[in-house]
Amino acid sequence: MFEDFSQIKNITILGVGLIGGSLGLALKAKGFRGEITGLGRRTHTLDIALERHVVDNATTDFQDGIHGADLVVIGTPVDLIPEMVQRIAAIRTADARPLLITDVGSIKSQIVEEIESFLTVPEYGHLHFVGSHPMAGSEKTSVAAARANLFDGAKCILTPTDKTHPQALQLVTTLWTSVDTQVCHLSPTEHDLLIAGASHLPHLIASILTKTVGEIGNDRARALDFAATGFRDTTRIAAGAPQIWRAIFMQNARSLLPMIDSTIENLTEFKGLLENQDDVEIERVLAHAKMLRDTLEG
Repeated sequence: MFEDFSQIKNITILGVGLIGGSLGLALKAKGFRGEITGLGRRTHTLDIALERHVVDNATTDFQDGIHGADLVVIGTPVDLIPEMVQRIAAIRTADARPLLITDVGSIKSQIVEEIESFLTVPEYGHLHFVGSHPMAGSEKTSVAAARANLFDGAKCILTPTDKTHPQALQLVTTLWTSVDTQVCHLSPTEHDLLIAGASHLPHLIASILTKTVGEIGNDRARALDFAATGFRDTTRIAAGAPQIWRAIFMQNARSLLPMIDSTIENLTEFKGLLENQDDVEIERVLAHAKMLRDTLEG
């Protein structure tokens, strides 16, 4: 295992999108002097990454992209992450050099469990995985939207388990603190519960709200024709890539389903207040929501 982060000279970003691309830019901006390789399936995406100096070189050849790496950061959709680690392990099995692997996925329980289940065998003893989730992003997922300051002041959640190598955890912590994130540790289960509420449920509600309003109209106009700042702010995240969010919802269904039930209960309760014209209770509900929202600003 590497003694400190300065020994990491070659980083491969597997999946150079918004997060992976921003990490490449941020590492360069913060002084990383090693080599950053972009690994992906689409030549066009990698060309953009090279043009924007997100990476130093790029390849669509998986073996070439993994062979010389000291650290691999996986930025693929969450349902592909365990498969990517298996492919990495197959390439580096005969190579005894240490390899540190992390990811940027917003689901952790299933990913960490699957990866740790096959990395525990002796032949993979030089491969070390630490789950990461930088809490930064946008509805735009392309490397064209990447920026060096995306992570400034953002939280980054690491999800170590009792199988996580302590030095690997320290190295991944250094990776993320070097790009100005605030690192915290949660168990994979805690992560999935809290992020279902903080990120996944809001995206789902934004999508359902957009669908609902999109169905309102008559022969003269649609409600969407009059959508202004409030609607756009509320539903901005619904513009995220459907294939990415499909995988997130499917993998975090266990945490998300009870929150959907709670949302339905709250809507049903509010519907009852409207039916009863209970303006006092309606204002109380709105005031409580405002109070909670105001805490985010200070």
